[in-house]
This record gives sequence, C-alpha cells and structure tokens, in this order.
Amino acid sequence: MAQLIKMEDYISRYEIDLNRYANQFIRLKKQQWEEIKKRFESIQFAHSTLDSEKQLFLDRIFNSQLVWASSTIREISLMDEAFEKDSLLKYFLQRFPDTYFVMYYPVFLIKKASVQGEIIIIRPTDIVCLTALEYKENNVLIGTKQKFWLKRDDQGEKKILSPIIGLERTANIVKQILSNAEVNFPIRKILLNRTGYIHASELPADIEIIDVRSYDDWFQNMRRQPSPFKNMQLKAVKALLASCATNAVKRFNE
Repeated sequence: MAQLIKMEDYISRYEIDLNRYANQFIRLKKQQWEEIKKRFESIQFAHSTLDSEKQLFLDRIFNSQLVWASSTIREISLMDEAFEKDSLLKYFLQRFPDTYFVMYYPVFLIKKASVQGEIIIIRPTDIVCLTALEYKENNVLIGTKQKFWLKRDDQGEKKILSPIIGLERTANIVKQILSNAEVNFPIRKILLNRTGYIHASELPADIEIIDVRSYDDWFQNMRRQPSPFKNMQLKAVKALLASCATNAVKRFNE
C-alpha cells in the first residue's frame, strides 16, 4: 500500500520526520494485518470472509493515511471531505507497494508563489509525474500542440485545456527542486486515461501515453517493484516536501 505523504497544501507528518513515519507505516500495517490473520485462523473462517476483512482493513488504513497527510500532533489542516471518497487516490494507494510515496496534487512554493502540481509518485528507482484524465467511459481525447484539446464522449464534443501544460509544469518543478538539492533521479511523464482513448501524435517524445488499451499492462508493471527504500529516493522526497506550501492551524492553544 503506497504511502500518502502530501495532499495539496495540507500539513503532513512525513514533513516532520520522513524516515520515522515511512518505516512506522510499514511496521504498523504488517503488525495489524498479522493480528487479523491470526484471529481468523483461530476461528477458521471461510477464505472469502478473510478477503472481505482484508478490504475493510485496507479501507481503515486509507482513512489513517488521510489523517497522517493532513495533521501532526500539534497542527491540523482543514481537509476537503471529498478526499475520503476520492476513488482514484484510494485505488492507487491500496494497490501500489509500500515503498512508493504519493504526492496528490501538491502545492509548491516557487519564488514565493504557490503552484499546484499534478500527481507525483516517488518510487525507489524513479519519479513518475502523472496527469490523470478521469472522464466518462470510452471517451476519446484528441491532442494537439495547441493550448486546447478536444474531448469526445456520448454527450458530444468539448474543448479542454491541454493536459500537457500541467504535466510539463510539474515535471519542470520536480526537476528544478532535485537539481537544487543535487539529487540525480530519473523523472517520467505520464498522461493517463484509464477509461478512454488518447490520440495525440505530436506530443514530446518523453511523454508516455497510457490509455484504456495499455492501462492494464502499465498498471501491473507499476505494481511489480518490491524494492526497499533507496537513499536517493528518500533524499528526493525530502527535497520535494521541503519545497511544498503548508497551511495548518494549531490543534490546541499553547
């Protein structure tokens, strides 16, 4: 289960002590799941019951992750309740490995200006900057080099802002932060349309297109990386978190 280390400009426990909370998350999750399995083995429940219990367990962990990514012992951010029902966020977190760190639309401070990024997944071997295009099933996105793309679905056609703009902006911010921190780490740029198609032949060569035709293979490959944390990965995460905006209030009057 991937670790949610930053949402928008909410305060995060990982900003306080990355190593401590990254390892604590894995240890607590493993410990709690082993306790659940032992309890079920002792009363010999059906396998299907254990499967359903596992999903409930993952959902509880997800709720805990939202708490960790929006509060510390002393401070708390006012989290939008929509995150509790964000199916994409939950889907990624519950299916990616423990050693993946996810920044969900983080807000960076760039020359005293707040700039919101796209989804960023920091893996042991690289960083994935990802723009998720969530539209109706069987939608078709027609991309160009221009400022606007065309979206087609059963409701007709509509112009949308080119998703390349946000993706390139995010990748450039990440690249600059890593450069300033003297971290040499590969950066991938991905346009993702899980339920539809992307037709765009004029995109920069370093942008990967993942649509409904290639999604399953890409997703399975993303899940296949049981590598432990890497020093360069942790260094990259710390640099990114240090460059984020944080908006929080104190829990108590001190």
